[in-house]
Amino acid sequence: MSLPLNPIESTAAFITEATAVDAEALSALHDEALPPGWPPNEIAAACADANRAILKAADGAHLHGFVILQFAADEAEILAIAVSQERRRLGHAACLLRAVISACESRLTSCIYLEVAESNTPARRLYEKFGFIVIGRRENYYRSSSSSPETALIMRRDAKPAALVDLEKSST
Repeated sequence: MSLPLNPIESTAAFITEATAVDAEALSALHDEALPPGWPPNEIAAACADANRAILKAADGAHLHGFVILQFAADEAEILAIAVSQERRRLGHAACLLRAVISACESRLTSCIYLEVAESNTPARRLYEKFGFIVIGRRENYYRSSSSSPETALIMRRDAKPAALVDLEKSST
């Protein structure tokens, strides 16, 4: 799926839409950041799915982060967002979120959902900074053999479609 997204360049990263060619690198980063991650064939399929999109943060050939989006009707869901360990706290996740919000507004998406581990305070603060609010909980949702079950918080950000923003500007 081609999102209405022009490449976004910032001091943190260059954000573009990923393609199936990026599947191996995306899968490796997904496994590093969010084990067990998705296998390359699932990432490649997501790149080709009309209801999904993957945005990547990279500089040259070096992948630093990504976000996987799913669209249904006029809503979007962030299925995964990850930044490589050595590139965290450098603004990559914020750049990816800005790109997601911009693309969703261009698509006239009414809201964006995501889930985050209750204990992931840095991610929760970032999402709150971008206007996401907690709307629900899933107790014992995240399970792994190396830790006890963890609660997932469901967060939502209502989007103001670009068309409404343009309409408001033209009426003032």
